[in-house]
Amino acid sequence: MAASKAQRFVEALYALEEGGNVEPLASLHGDDADISNPLVPHVHRGEQGAREFWSSYRGTFDTIHSDFHHVEDAGDTSFLEWTSTGRSTQGRDFSYRGVSVVEWNGDRIRAFRAYFDPRHLGHQLAV
Repeated sequence: MAASKAQRFVEALYALEEGGNVEPLASLHGDDADISNPLVPHVHRGEQGAREFWSSYRGTFDTIHSDFHHVEDAGDTSFLEWTSTGRSTQGRDFSYRGVSVVEWNGDRIRAFRAYFDPRHLGHQLAV
């Protein structure tokens, strides 16, 4: 059986988190994809924008691992509830929870949005 869209996203994210390989995740994004979260001041667009967004995300942390509590595909939208834990590049431990919404156009991501409390994460990462 083929992996669900959400499972493909999770597998690509793990390749980034565990090995630093951004390409599996970047290549899931379509040319017109919009990528954002509360800590990014502008929307990244397309596969190259995804590459920049996800490389910056991974570069923020020395280690990071996301545990997914609930993953659901509903038509062309995937919903993922998660907790991410790890250590910042400044050596501070962190843990934060959120939800990601991934909209698909066929097999490519049309939009990625993450929702979490940036203040909670910011307090943990502050030096």
